[in-house]
Amino acid sequence: MAAGTTTTLIRNGTVVTCIGNDRTPSSFKADVLVRDGTIIEVAREKQLSPQEGWTIIDATDKLICPGFVDTHRHVWESAYRFMGDWTLLEYVAKCLQVLFPVIEADDAYASQMLGYLEALNGGVTTVVDHCHLTREPQLFDAMLDATRKSGIRSFLCYARWEEWPNGSGRKEWQMNQLRRLVKEGTGSDRVTLGLAIDGLGEPFYRELQDELFPFAKENGIDVFSTHTVSKLSGIGPDTISQLSERGMLTQPILFVHCNEMSDSERDTLIAAECGISSTPEIELHMPLGNPVALTADDAGARVGLGVDCSSVVSGEMFSVMRSALQYQRGVENDKLHSQGKFPKYLKRKAGDVFRMATMGGARAIHREHLIGSVEVGKKADLVLLNTLTPAMLGAERDPVQAIVMHASVSDVEMVLVDGEVVVDKTRPVSEGAFTRVKWTEEVKRVRESSVRIKARISDWNTAEEAGYTRIRNIFGLTNEICAEKY
Repeated sequence: MAAGTTTTLIRNGTVVTCIGNDRTPSSFKADVLVRDGTIIEVAREKQLSPQEGWTIIDATDKLICPGFVDTHRHVWESAYRFMGDWTLLEYVAKCLQVLFPVIEADDAYASQMLGYLEALNGGVTTVVDHCHLTREPQLFDAMLDATRKSGIRSFLCYARWEEWPNGSGRKEWQMNQLRRLVKEGTGSDRVTLGLAIDGLGEPFYRELQDELFPFAKENGIDVFSTHTVSKLSGIGPDTISQLSERGMLTQPILFVHCNEMSDSERDTLIAAECGISSTPEIELHMPLGNPVALTADDAGARVGLGVDCSSVVSGEMFSVMRSALQYQRGVENDKLHSQGKFPKYLKRKAGDVFRMATMGGARAIHREHLIGSVEVGKKADLVLLNTLTPAMLGAERDPVQAIVMHASVSDVEMVLVDGEVVVDKTRPVSEGAFTRVKWTEEVKRVRESSVRIKARISDWNTAEEAGYTRIRNIFGLTNEICAEKY
């Protein structure tokens, strides 16, 4: 074995993965051989002979699946677990207008680290992080530091925005920070700089066309994340048509939510090979509109799934997969019921959303050659699930259904990113499951941050009402639109 080479053999597991362009996941007994972070062999129905110097992981009674790809998350919000009953209007008014202005660098680091550890703990190995906490340069630097240290694979999308939230005058230093990041790099092969490109009105589109897209092309940035929600909310209601009419879909963009997307807009995205990130749990919750994941996938779009805000909903992909699947089943079953019919078989299968949470997410960001499946040549971003837990016992009959319908965070036993074990729940409790950080230290950071933030917001009610006023003015929301209850 060459000097400096690391080899890991994962033995006697059951691989669950999509293969190539297959839309239906496969499962089979196999050994998986990893060298220097890349899968070099998937030995079906046979055992490989370990060699001296290899690390051996016993996967007996374990499922080996690709790490989940979360195509949309605001990771910096992860420590603020008090948004679970908020609507979209409340979120924009309270989180982005009240909480956003008081976050400092230490708080940003603590919450960012927590968010990525939460993702890894649930088997998420890749996150498209729509990072809009770019109020001050030191905030992004702190979040980048936490991202690197967590060990996750991140597409860290920097938000270059001017008008809101909370003031203007950021353009010059934000562009300078972006130039520095491009020049110096992110400091980790697992962290890729992207752009979050939300904005309002003609000046936003002009800046995209004249400055940001040329800057990205010149510097090799190829992951762009943008929200398109609904006409009623005013948040990106016509982003697809606006960018298309300006000839700006020459680079693939990841469009998030797309709840009111027309068929023609969907076809435009398909033709341009743009991705769609559907976050069904939060879309149904806030409400943003009905999830398009499975219908857009039917049409041939590049669809991935995402958590969005783990401050509002769950931070793992098991709940996301189930939300997407059960929503669409409910809609289609209800249609049959209205016709006086009952389905003999379910049209929508667990494998549909498993694919979206793995290979679908990789395709949505054009990284299907690197991640999203357990195949030779792919990065060894892998999750081992224990089938001897109460929820997973019997999983061998149909591992895909077991993962989607029954698994939870507690069934995730080990997580590898780039072949490195970053979560190992077989370790002694005193050591903690996270191999790169000490969990007790991160707990302390988050708790100390919570105390600081609480002290900075002395009157939530007054701040909240001011936030509502600003948001109503920005988006043109009237009292008639903003129903108090329903």
